[in-house]
Amino acid sequence: MSNIVFIGTSLDGYIADKNGGLDWLQAIPNPEGDDMGYNAHIDRIDALVMGRNTMDMVLSFGIDWPYTKPVYVLSNTLTEVPKEV
Repeated sequence: MSNIVFIGTSLDGYIADKNGGLDWLQAIPNPEGDDMGYNAHIDRIDALVMGRNTMDMVLSFGIDWPYTKPVYVLSNTLTEVPKEV
C-alpha cells in the first residue's frame, strides 16, 4: 500500500488569504483551461482527506460536490454530513 500526500498551501502555510479568500488562485491567467495535472492526480488516488474549513470552502463555491471519490472530513464540531456532499 502506498500513500500520496498532496497539500494545497502557500509559502506561509495556508491556502486562503488573511480574509479566508482564494481569489489569488485565479490570479494567473489560464485561457486554455489547463488542469495543471489535477485530473491525473485525482485518477491515481482512492480517497481524499480534508479539514472542515476546506469542506466549507468547497461548499461555498456554489457548484455540485466535485469529488467522486470518498472524502473524509476531519472535524471536532461537525455533527452531520451536509446534504450537498
